[in-house]
Amino acid sequence: MRDDTVTLPRVALANGEVLDHVDVHYRLEGSINAARDNVILVVHALTGTVEASSWWKGVIGDGAALDPTRHAILTANLLGGCDGTTGPTNADPGALPPISTRDQAAVLARLLDHLGVAAPLLVCGGSLGGMVTLEFAASYPDRVRGAVCLAAPAAQTTQGLAWNAIMRRAIALGGVRDGLALARMVGMLSYRTAEGLERRFGRATSASGEFQINEWLDMHGEKLVARFDATSYGALIDAMDRHDVGRGRGGVGAALAAIGDRLTGVGIPGDLLYPDHCVREWAEAARATYVELPSVHGHDAFLLETERVARIVAQAVARAESVVPSAPQELPSVVSGRVGHCNLATQRVKELRVKPLRVALAGCGHVGGSLLDLFGERAMQYPDERPIRVERVLVRDPDRPRPALAQAIDRGVAAPDACITDAMNLLDDDIDVLVEAIGGTTTARTLVEVALRRGIRVVTANKALLGARGAALQQLARTTGTRLDFEGAVCGAIPIVRCVRTGAAGVGITQVSGILNGTSNFVLDKVAEGQSLADAIATAQRLGYAEADPTRDLDGQDAEDKLRILAWLAFGVEPGSLAVTRRGIDAETAAWATRVAAEGDRVKLLASCAREGHALVARIIPTRVKGDEAWAQVSGPLNRVVIESTSAGALVFQGPGAGGLATAGAMLADLLA
Repeated sequence: MRDDTVTLPRVALANGEVLDHVDVHYRLEGSINAARDNVILVVHALTGTVEASSWWKGVIGDGAALDPTRHAILTANLLGGCDGTTGPTNADPGALPPISTRDQAAVLARLLDHLGVAAPLLVCGGSLGGMVTLEFAASYPDRVRGAVCLAAPAAQTTQGLAWNAIMRRAIALGGVRDGLALARMVGMLSYRTAEGLERRFGRATSASGEFQINEWLDMHGEKLVARFDATSYGALIDAMDRHDVGRGRGGVGAALAAIGDRLTGVGIPGDLLYPDHCVREWAEAARATYVELPSVHGHDAFLLETERVARIVAQAVARAESVVPSAPQELPSVVSGRVGHCNLATQRVKELRVKPLRVALAGCGHVGGSLLDLFGERAMQYPDERPIRVERVLVRDPDRPRPALAQAIDRGVAAPDACITDAMNLLDDDIDVLVEAIGGTTTARTLVEVALRRGIRVVTANKALLGARGAALQQLARTTGTRLDFEGAVCGAIPIVRCVRTGAAGVGITQVSGILNGTSNFVLDKVAEGQSLADAIATAQRLGYAEADPTRDLDGQDAEDKLRILAWLAFGVEPGSLAVTRRGIDAETAAWATRVAAEGDRVKLLASCAREGHALVARIIPTRVKGDEAWAQVSGPLNRVVIESTSAGALVFQGPGAGGLATAGAMLADLLA
């Protein structure tokens, strides 16, 4: 057994502050082997210590799931704690700025660097320790061979905030002694169940005539006061309140996607602090293993049900042992107890076999081919990022030359036998994401619905499908705990979907208007320059701005599909139920556009959806705009969207809206979000 304290220089916090140094007290039970691949990182809960084998007897010990004769069991006092690691104290409350569980995970990563451990065999913890375990997994997926998170949510819950608010107020009113004791008593009630307390104490009294439950609470309060610091306690519950794994990472599912296959979540039915559904929700979103731990003890079951917890942990260890590191890497040096620092996380820990993001691609036309090109360029420019592997590509004609697919195979981005023609085989095996790029509402709908029902994430640019079935598909995704992303379905490279979905484009939207089809805009520009309608269409096709059959673009159907999607996102209307007045571009419109251009103005195919009284009015109409207006300056295949809202006024979005590359770029962004 080894107790030590290491000083880590220059520790950056998530809020942007940089600490000159951080002291970290840790205990190592057992020996790190020559390969340095037997380390188990155990993360303690709120008032835990580095003495993990004392507070987790039955889980840690000779012959137990975590065995110091086989494993090197590492437990560090968390940042902000009072067991030897840098943290605020009653005597020095300003010793540490506000911290989060993400900061605590980062310090653990630095400690592993110091010890020369690239990837622990397992990371595990419960409650606060589970929060930090999740943050470690999300922050350093390449360093995690296995992780077990017990009784902890992906983000602090309202219930958790409330319990912590009461404990915080207790300390404020009662002081660092009586207040901390009261806070501990409050906390103990959140850690147990009414049934468990009733069974153990009922209305029994002690020899002094005091109810035994009261003495039990008093005892826990006094025991904590004797060993813990009230200011540190406050800092730690503050960190718990800031806990949110999905913050800045595109949500919980995206944050944990890279680690889901190596992550186990343990939920406890009856847990008053963090009910089992809190764990089940993130486990399903991450496609992680979920295990239920029924117990009369409630939240503290992760500490008290040691036999069953040990079985869960042992199974996780066995799975993690199958994630085999490759050739060992040169380790950092340690000089006089300090670190010759080697940030292994920054080096991406190349000795781990990082699981690629496995993609099934439906369609290999303009968009699908461009997407394969982007996958290849990303692999070359960012070789240390999580790889994308296209397992199968669905095509109609396998004999047609497909340079983009051939190049993707050469680059190792796509499997050599990826090309298939049977849609029924596209989603076989363990696909992570379906990327739908075939368009239409028949085969595409079937594939998307099957994928969502199986819990497979879907990325699509299919505005026709979404314009008809978007709300139903989104509900299906929610029901099965997966995601439906469709940034590329509206206006190509413009991130309008994400802005409207997240509220970034404003709340209280009153009107959406725009040039939503790049093909028609390009054709109208060429007509204004003197080309005939037929020649303008041919030019658009030659440059890749129009399909072989441009009917949907020219008659306004494509713009209508996009308007339906925007109306759904902005106003909550069922896409298929929106009544749209539409006229597209025909010979008569083209002749009019030519005359208007001669007079210095322009004709644009403008789409709009706005509230007029109690009605929602949607139109797609060729419209004359003055030559000096902003709408007239939108040239070629560009799109322009204006969102008007009560909160943000008018926001303008403009960018490429036609061409395979613009749409493929939006789909890649969805894929990586």
